[in-house]
Amino acid sequence: MVKQWLCLFLIVSSPVWALTELKVSLDKNPLLLGETAVLELVADDQVAYQPDFSVLDKDFIVQGPSLGQQMQIVNGKASRTTSWRLLLKAKRSGTFRIPAFEIEGISSTAIEVEVVEGSAQSQTANDAQLFLQSSLDSTQLYVQQLAYLEVKIFFQGDLQRGSLSEPKVDGLSIEQLGKDKEGTELVNGERYRTFTRKYRLIPERSGTFLLPGSTLSGEMLDRNSGRYDYFAQTKAVSATANDLSIEVAAKPDNFPGDWLIADLVSLNEEWSPASDKLTQGEPVTRTITITALDVAEHQLPDLALDAPEGVKLYKEQPHAKQAERNGTLVSQKVFSMAVVANKAGELVLPEVKLPWWNKKTNSVNYATLPEKRLTVEVNPELPQQSATAVVVPPVQSSLTQTSELNPWQWNYTSSVLSLLWLSSVGLLLWFRPTRAVAAKMTAHSSGVAKANPKKLQQACHSNNATAARQWLMLWAQQQFGKAPASLSELAIWCEDNAFAEQLQLLNQQLYQKEQQNWQGKTLWICWSKLSLEKPDNKNALPELYPE
Repeated sequence: MVKQWLCLFLIVSSPVWALTELKVSLDKNPLLLGETAVLELVADDQVAYQPDFSVLDKDFIVQGPSLGQQMQIVNGKASRTTSWRLLLKAKRSGTFRIPAFEIEGISSTAIEVEVVEGSAQSQTANDAQLFLQSSLDSTQLYVQQLAYLEVKIFFQGDLQRGSLSEPKVDGLSIEQLGKDKEGTELVNGERYRTFTRKYRLIPERSGTFLLPGSTLSGEMLDRNSGRYDYFAQTKAVSATANDLSIEVAAKPDNFPGDWLIADLVSLNEEWSPASDKLTQGEPVTRTITITALDVAEHQLPDLALDAPEGVKLYKEQPHAKQAERNGTLVSQKVFSMAVVANKAGELVLPEVKLPWWNKKTNSVNYATLPEKRLTVEVNPELPQQSATAVVVPPVQSSLTQTSELNPWQWNYTSSVLSLLWLSSVGLLLWFRPTRAVAAKMTAHSSGVAKANPKKLQQACHSNNATAARQWLMLWAQQQFGKAPASLSELAIWCEDNAFAEQLQLLNQQLYQKEQQNWQGKTLWICWSKLSLEKPDNKNALPELYPE
C-alpha cells in the first residue's frame, strides 16, 4: 500500500514538460569573409524533430548540425534542453538573413548577418595556423583521360574534428581513391602536420572547366582559452583550397577503334591446359587479360575475338577490377572462353590487336597478342570422314544422252529412283526418335565431340573445377542444341535445385577471388541422379545417349 501511494505521489509531483521557447544565437556578427561562425539553436525541451536547415545552403557553406540533449536538476527542479550546433561560412560578402526556425508551433527569431571582406593581416594569421592546397598532376587533358587530384590540409595545433567538402563539377567524374594519408611537411621553415586526400578525376567531355577548391570546416583546440590544456575550449576554424583551371581536348580524329588513353596497356593470354596441341572436339579454356595503368575499370573496352573456320568459341561474361598500387590506378579486364576445334590439322588463331593512346608520347600505340598456331589431333571417338572422296558423275548430261537413246530406259530409271525415295522416307518415319530434344541432339552433335560421362566423373573425383565446367558446357550443348552463356544459365535450364546449388558452388570456385577447397563428388552425384530420371517427369532431362 505504501508503494502504491509513493508511486502516485511521484506521478502527481512530476513536472509536465512542453516546448515553450526556441532560442537562436550566432557567436560572430559581423562576420569576415572566409571566417567560420557557430550558429546554435536551443529548445527548452527534449525534441525528436529536427528543423530544416537547408535554407542556409543558399548563402553559407554549412557543416552539421550536431545534436545535443541535456537534463538538469537544480534545487529539486528538473529541466531539459535540446540543441543543434552548426558551422557557417559565408559564400560571399554582403548582408544575409538567417530565417526563423519553427518546432511544434514555437518559432525562433530571425538574424541579420553582415559579411565583410577580411583584411590581409587576419587572412595571413589564419593561414599560418591552417591552410589547404589542391593540385592536379596535369591540367591539360584529353577527354576520358584519368588524372589525380590531391587536396592537402596543413595545420598546426590540435585539430579536433573537421569536414572536407567533396569537389563537384558538371562534366567531371571525381571519385576518392584509397584512404587519407597523414604526414608532416616543412613550409617556410615551419613544420606542419598534413592530411592528404586523393581523387580520381576523369573529364566526360571536352572544354574548359573551373574546379573550385575544397573547404575544410572544423574545430581546433584553443590553448589561450584555459590555463591548462585539459580545460581548454575549442574554436571553429575553416580554410579553402585554391581553384584549378582544366583544359580538356577532344579525341584525335585519326584514332582507330574505341578511345582508350592510358599510361601503359598490355595483353596476355593463358591456356588451360597449357599446351600447343588440342584434341578434336575437346574444349580448352583460353583467358585473355587487358591490363592498363591510369585507367578506370569501366573504361576498358571489349575485344573482338572471331573464331576461324572449324572452331567454336563459348564465351563467359567478361569481368573487370581495379586497385591502387603505389599511387597509380591499375585496372584489368578478363575474357574467358572455351575453345572447341572440330577439325583435325593445323589451327591458326589470328593476332589480337588493341589500339590505345599513349598520354606520355601523345601518339597511338598497340597492345598485341601474336597469332597462335596449334595442332589439332584426331579424336578416335569422333566419326571421321573417309579419305576417299566420292565422285558423283554429271547426272544431267548422262541422263540427257540416255533419254535420247531410249525414252523407255529413262522412264524406267525414274520409276526405280522414285520407289527408292519413297522407301527411304518410310524408313525414316519408322525409325524416327520419339523425343524432340533427341532429334535436336542428333542434328547438333555432328561436328562436336560426344560428351563422355567418365570425364566428368574423373574431373569431379579429382576436384578439377576447370575440367568439370568444360565438360558440363559441352554436355549442355548436346542436350539442348546450344551452349549456355554461363553455368548460371545452365542451372535455370535444368530446373533442379540440388544440381543448381552445385553449379553455383562450382561457379564461385572458378571466378571468386578467394577460392575454397572445392569438392566435386556431390556435383557428380547430382548430375547422375538428374540424367537417370524418367522421361515422363516434366523436369527431367533427356538421356545423354537416346535410343
